[in-house]
Amino acid sequence: MAISLPHQRPSSPSTSKLHQALLTTLSPLTLTHTHLSLPQYHPTLLATAVTTLTKIYSCPITPSLPQLLSAILPEETLPILFDTTGALLSGLDDQAKTILYIQAVTGLVLIFEHLCKHGDITAGVVDRELRLFEQSKQKRSVLERIEEGGLLGECYTVEAVVEFIVGVIDEQEKEEAVNEVEIEQVVTNEKVDWEMGSRPYGNMGLPWGFTIMALN
Repeated sequence: MAISLPHQRPSSPSTSKLHQALLTTLSPLTLTHTHLSLPQYHPTLLATAVTTLTKIYSCPITPSLPQLLSAILPEETLPILFDTTGALLSGLDDQAKTILYIQAVTGLVLIFEHLCKHGDITAGVVDRELRLFEQSKQKRSVLERIEEGGLLGECYTVEAVVEFIVGVIDEQEKEEAVNEVEIEQVVTNEKVDWEMGSRPYGNMGLPWGFTIMALN
């Protein structure tokens, strides 16, 4: 199945750092026959990726690899990534193994992207960002796009994979920004309608869980 590469955003210092982080951590991927693959995997690959990202993003705290991966991937996949014998990984075909690695690395990079937005990074900040990322729409949509299929059939270089991932992240961020604006607009409209006395208070057009309450 063919995929369309997402629109690429203009280069910026943040984007450049994102590119650098993805290029560096995805460098173990190599072109084998007709597609990119991960010839050899060992848990130290991801541990090295975390160390590299800590330096790229100047993060004073290095979260543990199990802590990070638990916020990124389903619990049932973690034993595969931490298996030093390779026995569990051998049960995956080449494409599934490569996609899993790309998802893990992309999740790591996204977490560090969020962490670097904080001026003072503490253990509490790390714990909070991991909890937020674990439940985030960004994680679900970005990792699902990577897993949809076609990525390895269309992207034959690490650079192409990076451009695809950056484009997906950009699209998701734009969609999230639009949703926030729409929610603000709905809230504003409901407030105006209530003040004008044209509509009663209540949950009218707002996302689930949001309610406009009348004030006495």
